[in-house]
Amino acid sequence: MKWVWDILKLFMYLVERPGEGEKKKAEVMELMDELYDELNIQIPGEVYHLIVSSAIDYLALVLF
Repeated sequence: MKWVWDILKLFMYLVERPGEGEKKKAEVMELMDELYDELNIQIPGEVYHLIVSSAIDYLALVLF
């Protein structure tokens, strides 16, 4: 599942701009939700959202 991590980082770079942290996070979550739907990932939606949300918070600290 490393590729999911790489895609998440790519989405974060694509929406990066000064400020608007929560709005950017929502945009990345929407993109990741589309990926979840397209790939039929076998993780319950609530768990997926928790993982992605935590990963976004972590990457925001590390990348920016």
